[in-house]
Amino acid sequence: MGAGVKRAALLALLVAASGVVAPAAQAATVGVTATCTDGDFSGKFTLWYDLGAEYRLRRGRGAAGPYIADTGAMHVKVHHRVGTTQTTVLTRSTSGLKSDESGEVAVNGTKVPSSGRAWFEVRFADRSGTKCTAEKDLR
Repeated sequence: MGAGVKRAALLALLVAASGVVAPAAQAATVGVTATCTDGDFSGKFTLWYDLGAEYRLRRGRGAAGPYIADTGAMHVKVHHRVGTTQTTVLTRSTSGLKSDESGEVAVNGTKVPSSGRAWFEVRFADRSGTKCTAEKDLR
């Protein structure tokens, strides 16, 4: 075996032993925003997720208002449908939000199939009930 082949084999062994691997393809992260209004009241929610063979949810953040002498809540649901079969993949809420205060809803790591239709809906509410509902498809 020649010296060049030995050096290449030794280098390959060292790289393998060190745990260094070739960088994997990075999934693109996108964000989609859903909004709703009802009179003076408005709500806005953005959901960030990775694109791929399935959607991997990363972060959900929103705000709404005004809440007059009250606090509000965001109720988030992520749905998936193929044909006539619909599944709610995620249901989360956060409450105690003041007018136009941003709130985060824990979604990190939830996986949603990219086949069929996938979408989220956010209900903005206060003690008197739902103020408005925003909905947006994932794509």
